[in-house]
Amino acid sequence: MEKVVSFNECRQCRKAKKPVDKYAWLTGMLMVILPKCPFCVFAYSSTIMLCSKDSITSKTNLHHSGSTILFTIILCLFTLAGIALNWRGRRTSYAIGIALAGCLIAVCSVLYGGGEPLYYSGVLLIFTGVWLNGSLLYVINRIKNKLTSPLYKIS
Repeated sequence: MEKVVSFNECRQCRKAKKPVDKYAWLTGMLMVILPKCPFCVFAYSSTIMLCSKDSITSKTNLHHSGSTILFTIILCLFTLAGIALNWRGRRTSYAIGIALAGCLIAVCSVLYGGGEPLYYSGVLLIFTGVWLNGSLLYVINRIKNKLTSPLYKIS
């Protein structure tokens, strides 16, 4: 009679131990805290713009502390670099143009006191550029195909 060995009882499985990562909690916290997409990046930027201790918010719409300006410029550059690294031909060129226009509007709003509506208009253009480079054309084609499908036509 042959003895059946379970998976956990084999010699190699008993010797092999899982490596324990002492700093797994740190990588987990970084994944939770760090922004993962341009939407999160500009949500962080907007929060700093509105809640910054250095910003001038009393009686004016100016938000031009040094840290807010620097943070907005760095996040704009990261977003533009992210779009450029996801190169998809001519579509990426258009997306960079739209996002660059949004970055300029957002930075000018922070520098010259354009207020929150101008800032969020720039952020909306940045989101549009990111979406154009990502999945906007897919969504438009899908809607167009559904509308022109023979199932939806009334005869």
